[in-house]
Amino acid sequence: MNEAHLDKRYSSFVIGLLILFPILINSVKILGNMILLILVILGLYIAIAEKKNPFKIQELKVFSWIAVGYFFIMLLSILIADGFDARFVSLGRKAHFLLAPLIALSIYQIDLPFKNILLALKAGLIIIGIVVMVQFLLGSSRPSGMINANIFGDIAVAMLFLSIVQVFNEKPKEQIITFIAAVAGVVAIFLSGSRGSWLSFIILSITFILLVYKPFLMGNKKNQLFLVLFFSVLFGFIGTQTDAGKKITNAVVNIQNWDNGDQTYTSSGIRMEMWESSLEAAKNSPWFGYGYRNSNKEVSKYVDSHNHTVAAFTHLHNEYLTNLLAGGLLGLVSLLVMLFVPIVFFYKNLKNQKTYYYASAGILLSIGYATFGFTHIAFGEEHVNAFYIFMLAFLLPRSMGSNEVS
Repeated sequence: MNEAHLDKRYSSFVIGLLILFPILINSVKILGNMILLILVILGLYIAIAEKKNPFKIQELKVFSWIAVGYFFIMLLSILIADGFDARFVSLGRKAHFLLAPLIALSIYQIDLPFKNILLALKAGLIIIGIVVMVQFLLGSSRPSGMINANIFGDIAVAMLFLSIVQVFNEKPKEQIITFIAAVAGVVAIFLSGSRGSWLSFIILSITFILLVYKPFLMGNKKNQLFLVLFFSVLFGFIGTQTDAGKKITNAVVNIQNWDNGDQTYTSSGIRMEMWESSLEAAKNSPWFGYGYRNSNKEVSKYVDSHNHTVAAFTHLHNEYLTNLLAGGLLGLVSLLVMLFVPIVFFYKNLKNQKTYYYASAGILLSIGYATFGFTHIAFGEEHVNAFYIFMLAFLLPRSMGSNEVS
């Protein structure tokens, strides 16, 4: 990375911010957002004082165009649908994407070893694990620190899989810390009670095995046996010591009942009703949608008139349908580009041993966020956007560069 012209005080300060961010984002979200604001200011200073343009720097321009493009496409769609009466508060929560190039520029200037970021993620997992355990012992049914349980579970899932991406390349002492952090993360995820996060956990477990663990599985029966035993013990614990198994079973039964026309008033039934109604509403305004202000009102026209619970919901519990209803196909495509185009670039760089772990972590991050959107609106929360932008700004340029992982 380009650090040569930056003095040590700047470098040390930014490195401190970068390390603090993963520790704070899922426990004290306002401090995480404050760190990003400081990075924006520093990025603006670099852009003006040193005449650096993130849209012209090879390693930054892909990230910059994806992030800013998503913001402006959603803005355009909403203005077309709502005019100047639009609900800009909802769009304001996506301001991180507009500011992303400046965040990336400030991070790009620092030669920060990957292991330092991983250590910060592990510290964050241990902290939230302790917080959740304390809340659970004090009687909380869905402990999740000081934020929404679903959002908490999602960020914990992302932190968990990013923190273990280099585990087989670590020293024994580092692996012990990784193991403790992973256990804390798993506890936090499943005690949060977020079924969407549990689904993401399963999908990312499979992705992790294929990306990172596969080389250690090939032709090695001991590692294969360890993998089977690990997941057997893990899911056995989850099924017997938490209500995860019961919730998953209830969700499957509720969906089956909804499909048969019964019990649409359960949590799963309400979601299925909303999603079906959303697809019907989308047919009447497919290109630019209805804007944030009118989306729910349009969906309610297609909901069963007896199901007042659905009409009372403030959002659709699905990232893809929300973008489709608010911004039409244009909004949906912009979301898909932001989630899946980085995966293409990360995948291309898996063959480079120097950037393999950056690319693997990037794929886990992007797939994780793609799955978060299945059951709620991940990008509707500022600190969720902040974590995605922060990690993507760190990983994508480095996966495209030539610096070795250290």
